Amino acid sequence: MKLRVLADRNMQILFAGQSMNIFGNSALLIVLGIWVKDLTGSSGAAGLIYLLLAAASLSGPGTGLLVDRFPRRLLLMVNDLVTGVVVTLLFVVPGRSGVWLIYVVAGLYGVSNLIYRSARGGLLHSMVPDELLGEANGLFNSVNQGMRIVGPLAGAGMYAAWGIAVVVWADIGTFLVSAGCYLLLRRVPDLKRSGGEGTEEAQAGKFLGELAAGLKHVLTNPVIRRMILASTVAFGGAGMIDVAMFSLVGQGLHKPTAMIGVLASLEAGGSIVAGLFVGAMMRKVGEYAVACAGFLLNGLGLAISATATLPAAVSGIVLLGLGLPMVLVAELTIVQRRTTKEMQGRAISASEAIIGLPFATSIGVGAAVIGVVGFRLIYIGVAAGFTAVGLGLLPYLKITKPGPAQSESAQTPAQAGPAQAGPAQAGPAQAGEAVIPCEAVIPCEEVTLAKPSG
Repeated sequence: MKLRVLADRNMQILFAGQSMNIFGNSALLIVLGIWVKDLTGSSGAAGLIYLLLAAASLSGPGTGLLVDRFPRRLLLMVNDLVTGVVVTLLFVVPGRSGVWLIYVVAGLYGVSNLIYRSARGGLLHSMVPDELLGEANGLFNSVNQGMRIVGPLAGAGMYAAWGIAVVVWADIGTFLVSAGCYLLLRRVPDLKRSGGEGTEEAQAGKFLGELAAGLKHVLTNPVIRRMILASTVAFGGAGMIDVAMFSLVGQGLHKPTAMIGVLASLEAGGSIVAGLFVGAMMRKVGEYAVACAGFLLNGLGLAISATATLPAAVSGIVLLGLGLPMVLVAELTIVQRRTTKEMQGRAISASEAIIGLPFATSIGVGAAVIGVVGFRLIYIGVAAGFTAVGLGLLPYLKITKPGPAQSESAQTPAQAGPAQAGPAQAGPAQAGEAVIPCEAVIPCEEVTLAKPSG
């Protein structure tokens, strides 16, 4: 299929650089867990790596504000170079006594990834026409899922053959390539903060307000809020599946743990396919409809998997692979399209934190209850949650359904100009969500001041 978003030279360069970046991340992170397990012999110690990566979402308000304070391309470049320096700490880990240093790198890596995702989302918002945002997000989701297959295999292979040093050097190399690609981008619209914002005292007084602005925005915009809360409810229990999957494979399918890798590859394959088509789907039916279908596919996939037969597990994991990017890409696109460029970082970080914290918590809950309730009840319960959320979105599908003139009216934020952000539009936006035109780039000044009606 032809992806219109890749017709642009800058997007081709960004895509190449991001592919290398994601490859390096996925290769190193799996190896950190393996390395800690080799050093300590403890699966719990290895699992702490991924807990630290997830806990980085707690820094969301701060990293989001950072992303909204500086040009995104410059920030992404600096973030790559600084993270490349941070991972060099792995060269001096002396052995088991230096595991704490691996944990430090993992925690900082998690913060770096949060900055990276928020800044890239803001940069895409500036680079890509509004109607192609979903396609761009879907494309990067497909790359991310593809690297979930290739990266861990390459990382684990390099570690087994040559040790940790080669994996670290490879990761540093991908950061350098990624940073170089940002330098090659030409005339890219980016964030420019206006000067003259008052005295230092006045700016200090606004700091806390700016810090909380992203959270306020996603919770007071009714369209964003509904999507974020739906995802929070659905994914709030989904972390338990990460635990229950081990029992499904071992006790249900009676297969070795290595089978999880096969299932994960099948899930990633489904996500690659879905990511390539999700943008076109959103242009036709809107974000809510695509997310609704994704929630229902996830629910169906989990319910089928609960029967614990090999054909059902394979079918279920493929359905999950198809459904997850439909939800995640729709959620990100909704936030981007209804947030101004000045608040992209805070809004994206806030939405990730709202969804991510309950998900991380549910991993711990799953570990605590799996021995009592078994995998089937967890799978069925989480499936019911996804299904209920999908059905709950059905009455609201028209809110984000594109109008017939969307292709003609969609513009980049830079093209929108002052006319679109002027007071003339404030009235309809304040009147309620039913009159918000989903085909327009909606200034955040309008939606954050609107009193939610739904």
